[in-house]
Amino acid sequence: MSDPCGGGNGNRRTFLKATAATGATLVSADVLRAQGAEGPVPLVTLGKTGRKVPKLGMGTSWDLAPSFVQAALFSGVTYIDTSESYENGNAEKVLGEVIERTKKRKDLYLVSKCQKYKKGGEKYDGTVFAAQLEGTLQRLRTDYLDAYYIHGLEGKNIDILKDPAVKAVFEKFKKEGKIKFCGLSCHDKMLPEILALASEVGWLDQVMFQYNFRFVDHDALQRSIDKAKKANLGLVAMKTQKGAAESHPEKVDAFTAKGFKKEVAAIKTVWLDDRINVVVSEMTNFTELKENVAASKEPLTPKEARLLEEYRVKTSNLYCHGCGHLCETAAKGVPVATVLRYLRYYDAYGKREQARALYQALPAEARVLAESNLKGAQDACPHGLPVVQLVNKADRLLS
Repeated sequence: MSDPCGGGNGNRRTFLKATAATGATLVSADVLRAQGAEGPVPLVTLGKTGRKVPKLGMGTSWDLAPSFVQAALFSGVTYIDTSESYENGNAEKVLGEVIERTKKRKDLYLVSKCQKYKKGGEKYDGTVFAAQLEGTLQRLRTDYLDAYYIHGLEGKNIDILKDPAVKAVFEKFKKEGKIKFCGLSCHDKMLPEILALASEVGWLDQVMFQYNFRFVDHDALQRSIDKAKKANLGLVAMKTQKGAAESHPEKVDAFTAKGFKKEVAAIKTVWLDDRINVVVSEMTNFTELKENVAASKEPLTPKEARLLEEYRVKTSNLYCHGCGHLCETAAKGVPVATVLRYLRYYDAYGKREQARALYQALPAEARVLAESNLKGAQDACPHGLPVVQLVNKADRLLS
């Protein structure tokens, strides 16, 4: 039976088959450690950039502590993803201080992103990239970035990828030595279309996109990932471990009792996909850092794969899968998938101020819930989410 979100069971079967095959050659964690697995995070080649980078990257959209950043760097997590928008620029400032003090700039793959090209509505302004890049370089205390992204690209702005002026700006940055590579980040409902176009335009080197164990059945996305891989784009996965079920601990207890930690299994599952080069994880404490570094060296076990699949099935109705093209047609102007993503920031990630700011920045018509057919959106959801309840909850908490 195919998935109404645009997928079928083929990719899940492929994943499970690959997992079973992997199990035949597994070695124990003790053996890995005895062979030096406590050393640096394994390196991979990042697509057409040709650069060798750690397969685990550090996300920085939180109140960074300098001591944590330094610990991550010395643990081998030298791929750093940040943005001008994270903590109002403070993330870049903290990183800059640590990078300068530790003298490790040459050892890093440093990525930052520009979000202020957005004008709202259907418009964008490609002339702002230069000024924003200068601010980023100053805060990071460096004279170049390894990669610079168009941040949070949405379907309504997809034409920016075909804009010759934007391409020229990024190519100018390269010639000036201010950036090495160009990219974009995206978790929009039109991710498959954006990823496909990114593979065609020729001037992009890498992309970062939302991808986790819940997307194995999304055929449109899987086809776009195949296309991006064929184009040799560097593929970076984000949001690989989180899900709305963190707000429903009763759904997790039975799995925890079996010694299962879904966050560890989830990140290993993404690494099992050999199309993905790097996983960027927002690790906010030393336990998460230690677990993820260890996970980068230890294969997914058959037990982890089986329990994660059980968990995916049992919690699928608690997590928005991002297929907003289905529910939003009935919702009359409410960007349901986006609203539920902001609710997840608030509810599961604990990013309450950021979630409120993002929600309140939505156009007024996107928050006029009384005029929206949310029941129709709920009926259209192929995963059985209580859309009416969740959207109204978001409005109550985020307004």
